[in-house]
Amino acid sequence: MRTVHLLILSRILLLLAVTIGAHSVSAQAPENNPDQVYGFDPLLYNGRIYSFYPEPGTEGTQFLFDEFDAHGSVTLRSVTYSNVKINYDVYNQQLILEYKNAIGSASQIEISKAWLEMFDLHSCHFEMHTYIDTTKRIFQVLGNGPVKVLYYQRKELSVDTRTSSKKRFFSDAITERFISAGNKLLKYKNNRSFIAFFNSSDQDFIKKYLRKYKIKVKKAKDQQMTELITYCNTLSGS
Repeated sequence: MRTVHLLILSRILLLLAVTIGAHSVSAQAPENNPDQVYGFDPLLYNGRIYSFYPEPGTEGTQFLFDEFDAHGSVTLRSVTYSNVKINYDVYNQQLILEYKNAIGSASQIEISKAWLEMFDLHSCHFEMHTYIDTTKRIFQVLGNGPVKVLYYQRKELSVDTRTSSKKRFFSDAITERFISAGNKLLKYKNNRSFIAFFNSSDQDFIKKYLRKYKIKVKKAKDQQMTELITYCNTLSGS
């Protein structure tokens, strides 16, 4: 009789172990455990913890876009991730990813620039390009043809010397403008230096286009510059 009781007890314990194990596996399923999801995809969730916090009272923001509430897409090593919460820290030149951890708290990491190829945010397209000094930089890119317009954007952190408070503040975004074609990269500051990038046979056409649409390339909106560079790509020498 004792043997029967032991057999029944062992079966009950085995059943409990299987049940607990099943619940344990379910609790760790990727869709229920955000950290587990990120652990399974180290390509995206493999950056350093973002720890840059300006001093209290600092005016402005280090980000290109004021609010950290938009979703965009990121391409790393030819793999594209859509609908991810990101923002571009132009002061530190880092793309920041925000996500919810296992306990529901917001966490932020720096996306690896070694793997970053491009990202889209607030209807703007950004790519990693080699700069004149052979370093990699993040540029906003306008145009889809062989010739493109590139914007390098940055911010400065300064001290307000006009008051005794000596408050620190971020500048507005400072933009450096370039034209890119293949390995050729030229910085431009006005219509004349923009036109100089192109073959002499095309320069008159571009000059007329700028005059017709009253475009000043230093102040033109993204849509105007996109249409301009699209036109430039239709010319024979481009």
